[in-house]
Amino acid sequence: MSTPSILTPSGRVLTPQEAVVDTAFWQLLRQFSWAGAALHLLYIPLFLSFGARTLAAASVGSVGLLAVATVLQRIGRTQGSFWVLLGGVAAHALFGVWSLGWDSGLWWPLVGLLPAIILHTRLTEDIRWRAAVCLIAGCVTLRLGSQLAAPLHELPPVVLETLMQANLLMALVMLMTLAKVSRRLTDETTTQLGELLQRDSLTRLDNRRHWTLQAQARLDARPAAGEDGELPPEGLLTVAVADLDGFRLINERCGHEAADRSLSGIARVLRDNLRTTDLVGRWGDEEFIVMMSGLDMPEAFERIEALRNRIAQLGVPQAYGQLPVSATIGLAEIVPGESLSAAIRRAERALVEGKGAGGNRVVSAQPPTPASSGRAGTAPEAPAVALTDAADA
Repeated sequence: MSTPSILTPSGRVLTPQEAVVDTAFWQLLRQFSWAGAALHLLYIPLFLSFGARTLAAASVGSVGLLAVATVLQRIGRTQGSFWVLLGGVAAHALFGVWSLGWDSGLWWPLVGLLPAIILHTRLTEDIRWRAAVCLIAGCVTLRLGSQLAAPLHELPPVVLETLMQANLLMALVMLMTLAKVSRRLTDETTTQLGELLQRDSLTRLDNRRHWTLQAQARLDARPAAGEDGELPPEGLLTVAVADLDGFRLINERCGHEAADRSLSGIARVLRDNLRTTDLVGRWGDEEFIVMMSGLDMPEAFERIEALRNRIAQLGVPQAYGQLPVSATIGLAEIVPGESLSAAIRRAERALVEGKGAGGNRVVSAQPPTPASSGRAGTAPEAPAVALTDAADA
C-alpha cells in the first residue's frame, strides 16, 4: 500500500518516498524521547544514591525537555520539538561527560541522533549536513576535553559501565529503527519500480512487454496435442486484439482527458468481465489484448462478443450529449505449432477487416494453413471471416 504525500508546514509537498521517511523520522524521535525519559528517571535515584545531586537535577531537567518535545510533537510543532530534543540531548551529553567522564557513555545518544538528522526531510539538505557536521565535531570535542580534564564526580566502575551499556543500547535501538525504515523504503521503492515495469500507467493493465512475457510462458507450458492432433481442454488458447473505434474523433471533439477516460473505461470493462485466469494488457495507444485459456472458438467468441456489447454501453460526455464508444475486436485461436506472434498477426488482420467493414464488431480469423503457423517469413495466413457485428446483433 502506498504512503500518501505529506504537506509540510513550509508548504512543500513530500513525495511518497519522502513521506515514508518523514513518518518514520517522527516515530524514531518519539521512541527516542520515551526511551530517554525512562533512562533519566532511573538516573535520578542512582545519582542521588552517590551524592551527585547536580547530575540528578540535570536528569530531572532532561526529563522535562523530553516531555516538552513530546508535547510539541502532539500539537503539531514538529520543528520546535526536534530542536528542543536535539538541544537537550547535546546539553546533557556535554554536562554528563564533563561531570562523569567519557566512560559514562552519556555521549552515545548523540550518535543515535545523527541518522535522525540526516532523515529529517523537512529541513533543507544544507541545514541537515551542517547539523550533522556540528554533531560529529561536538563528539570529537567532548572526547578531547575528557582527556584533558578529570571528571567532577567519581562513580564506581560498575556504575559507569552500567551507564555506558544503557546509553549504548539506546543508540543501537535507534540505529535498528533506522535500518527498519531503510528496508521499508527499499521494499516500497522496489514495488513501485516493478509496477512501472509491468503496468501501463493509465489503465493499470499489463503493458505490452509484461503481457507478452506472460502469454509466451503460458503458450510454452500448455500440454501438447494428442495423436489425433486435438488439444486437451486446458490447452486451448485464444488471443483477441481490441481497438477503440474513432479514437481520433474522441480526441478532437472531447480532448485528451476524455480520450483517456474512454481508455480507462474499456480497461475497467475488461478487468471486471474477464476471468482471473485470462491475461489482459494494453497493446498500443488505443489497443488492448487478451489471452483466454480453456475455451474453444465458439466459447471464446461468445465471451468477447459480450465484452464488445459492454464497451458499446460506454460513452464520452460532450457539449451536446454522449459520444458513443465502441471497439472492434479480432479473435484468433492459437493452433498447435503456431507461434504467439503469428496468432497475434492473424487477430490483428481480422481486426483490420472488421474496421473496414464499419467497426464495432467481433471478427474471427480462419485457422492458418499448415505452412503459415510458424514465425515471420511464412506464407500468408488465410483471410479472416467476420462471424458477427453490431449491425447483425
